[in-house]
Amino acid sequence: MKKIELRPYNLQDPLEAQEIVNIAHEYYQKSPWPPTLEKVMKGGVVYFRAFYEGKQIGISGYSLKTPTLAETVKTTVFKEFRGQKLGALLSQAIEDECKRIGIKKVISTVYYFNHMMVQIKLKQGYTIEGYHPDHEAPGYHEYSLGKILK
Repeated sequence: MKKIELRPYNLQDPLEAQEIVNIAHEYYQKSPWPPTLEKVMKGGVVYFRAFYEGKQIGISGYSLKTPTLAETVKTTVFKEFRGQKLGALLSQAIEDECKRIGIKKVISTVYYFNHMMVQIKLKQGYTIEGYHPDHEAPGYHEYSLGKILK
């Protein structure tokens, strides 16, 4: 199986930053997360377009917490590409990117109802490190998962 290719967004470009905002608002409509253009352009997160066989299939990113700790953020596979095991490939691709830049541990928070991504992370060697009721807002519970990179 081919690998996912990650291409970084240029957050200084308002059109590229707006694309992230649009995707967030489409896929996280009920979440309190969807960001503003200003927040995305402010930085703090490195976002990537994810390509598989030449087609953009989703987005992902990471936020540095310390020089050796990163949190993966809002890994999203577009609806038309779901059910093809691309979520696992995208999760692995962002983990590989973190490893490439010298990260020693990666963490991720996953909504409690996203059973597929929790399963993917557990199969990839992550452990559940915590459960956060009402984490982002009332009713938005999340699991914290972590993995030491070798």
